[in-house]
Amino acid sequence: MIVERWFRSLKSECVKIEEYETPRELRGIIDEYVRKYNDRRLHESLDYETPASWYYSGIAAQLAA
Repeated sequence: MIVERWFRSLKSECVKIEEYETPRELRGIIDEYVRKYNDRRLHESLDYETPASWYYSGIAAQLAA
């Protein structure tokens, strides 16, 4: 379910509104979207943190234990 929601966001916020002529251009657009989604976009379900900060804080907690 989470992947389906993410894919819907990718399509509606990126692929359908961006113009591209080659698969390489599309890959670049998607790569930028993924970086933004993981590193800069705050998520309500993660207490308004980014997925990257949430993920790496979990790893740091595991290493400290």
